Amino acid sequence: MANFLEQLPKHLQEIAEREAILTTPKVKFLDTRLCALDTCVHSCTPEDVRILKDAAAKWLAETPASADSLFRPPASLKWSRLTFGCASLDRCTGGGIVTRGITEICGISGSGKTQLLLQLSLGVQLPSRLGGLGKGVAFICTEDMFPSRRLLQICKAFEARYPEEQLNFLGNIFIEHQYESKPLLNCVHNRLPQLLQEHSIGLIIIDSVAAIFRLYTDFAERARDMRRLVNALLTYADKYQCAVVCTNQMTASLNADQQASHDVPCLGLQWANLGRTRMRISKVPKQHKVADKLLTVRKLEIIYSPETPNAFAEFLITSEGVVDVPTMPQPMPRSKQL
Repeated sequence: MANFLEQLPKHLQEIAEREAILTTPKVKFLDTRLCALDTCVHSCTPEDVRILKDAAAKWLAETPASADSLFRPPASLKWSRLTFGCASLDRCTGGGIVTRGITEICGISGSGKTQLLLQLSLGVQLPSRLGGLGKGVAFICTEDMFPSRRLLQICKAFEARYPEEQLNFLGNIFIEHQYESKPLLNCVHNRLPQLLQEHSIGLIIIDSVAAIFRLYTDFAERARDMRRLVNALLTYADKYQCAVVCTNQMTASLNADQQASHDVPCLGLQWANLGRTRMRISKVPKQHKVADKLLTVRKLEIIYSPETPNAFAEFLITSEGVVDVPTMPQPMPRSKQL
């Protein structure tokens, strides 16, 4: 900061000391969306404001970041990934859910979206060496009641899988039910920040956004409320280094010939442009036998993502959660008889 003051003319240095510019929060001082710069420093003329901006830009550009610094904390924390607890899904996504932006998981009813969220809620509590973040979960339900019995079932499987960790999985999942847009926005803007300050939260889940925003008739108001929700979630993700996952429903859309329909995510481009990554879960028309039960194979497909190529992976939903599809043993070739 001393170098910054040295770049200023003498009269601006005196104003800086008198107006306590150095004690102004950096974000507030530089972000003119929140407060104009000339309102922070009342004694400055428009020309002084221009000089301050130029000096601040030069000061910020003096120390460029090196490539190796991107792999050191805290920068590396912004690119952490949260494991799915399923090897095939982790390979497909490059390690799991990234702690940047908003990840959307869409799919038809019964495809397995909530099952995947429950497993993520447990996986985020694992230490980083096991693919987790060592943090808790804020789980907001907007459709049905939270599936507590199913969570307990998967939790027992995690406790058996990681007995040495001795984690209180159920005690680190904080659940909220909101079924209308205004209470949801109030919860995200007022109650959620308090939870993030009091507890170490590594994952924020909203299941689902479609249940709230499909009820709007004023689409301009819906777009504003969705941006308000997303801006708050992005702020929390950046400040607390946590992942944000929202599920979305599917709706039918006619093709250009108006003859056949196909399923597309709800809320249109208004919502699609707000997310960073979109994944889709669907059922595959094949089954796999596990413990004398025929289970439907599911597929997770990456629709778009800035850091992960389009790919897909198949998985099963068992009593223990989301697991890989077992590989079938290859038959031994028959030996030729002489």
